[in-house]
Amino acid sequence: MNSRFSLVLLAVLFFYHARSQDSLAVDSVKQILSRRYEALAQAMDSRDLSRILSFRTEDFHSVGPDGKVLDNIMMKEYSQQFITNNLPPYNIKNTILRLRLSYNKVVAVTDIFQEATRKRELAGKLREVKTSVLQTETWIFVNNEWKLKSVDNVHDQKRFVDGKRVDPTKPYDPSDPPFDPDKNK
Repeated sequence: MNSRFSLVLLAVLFFYHARSQDSLAVDSVKQILSRRYEALAQAMDSRDLSRILSFRTEDFHSVGPDGKVLDNIMMKEYSQQFITNNLPPYNIKNTILRLRLSYNKVVAVTDIFQEATRKRELAGKLREVKTSVLQTETWIFVNNEWKLKSVDNVHDQKRFVDGKRVDPTKPYDPSDPPFDPDKNK
C-alpha cells in the first residue's frame, strides 16, 4: 500500500469516527434532555416553583412571538401564574425535533414541540385547555447539569378550550367563533 493511499484511508476513517462520536454525543444529550423535560413536567405538576426554577440558569430569558423579551424575574412570575391559574396534571410533553450541540458539548440548542392539557377556570366554568407550540430552547451544561438558558423562535401556537380552537393571543370569550388563523390571510 502506498503512503498516499494510507493517508487518504486514515483521513476517511478519522472523519467517520469523528462523525460517529458527534452522533453519539448528540444522542446522549438528547436522552439526558428528554429526562430533564420529564422531570420539569413533574415539577410543574407538583406546583413547586423553586423546583421549576432550578431547571433554569440565573440569566434565563424568553423571547415571545411578538419579540418581547421576558427576563428571569418576569418568567418566574409567568410560571407562578401558570401553576396558580391551572390545575394539574398539566400533561406536558416536550418532543425534541432537532438538537444541535456545540463543539465543546456544553451548549445544546433544541427545536421543541410542546403540548399540554390541563383544567382551568375560564368564564366562570372549569374548562379543558389544550395548547401546543413550536419553539427553540437553549440549554447549557453548568455545575454538572443541563440548565435551560433561553426560549425563542416561539411560533405555531395553538390553543383549544373545550375542544374549540381559540386565538392564543386574546382573552378567552366562550361566545367567540372557532379561531381560524387562515381566515384573514
